[in-house]
Amino acid sequence: MADIAGVRVLYTGDYSREEDCHLCAAEILQFSPDICVIESTYGVQLHQPRNVREKRFTDVIHSTISQGGRVLIPAFALGRAQ
Repeated sequence: MADIAGVRVLYTGDYSREEDCHLCAAEILQFSPDICVIESTYGVQLHQPRNVREKRFTDVIHSTISQGGRVLIPAFALGRAQ
């Protein structure tokens, strides 16, 4: 958080309150910024539970490989690449 001319400004990148196998869930800290800027790529999206998405993902990979195919996973961000 930065104090700019007496105004408390908080800027944060995208975060998640959901813990996964690579990152801890974001903590809720006790502070009161006057201005809060938050990146929110999927802030209003509703997703299936992680275990359902992971199973669907791995099922497609297993199916492709078992049929002699190859799998290439293009990813542009930490959470998508892991």
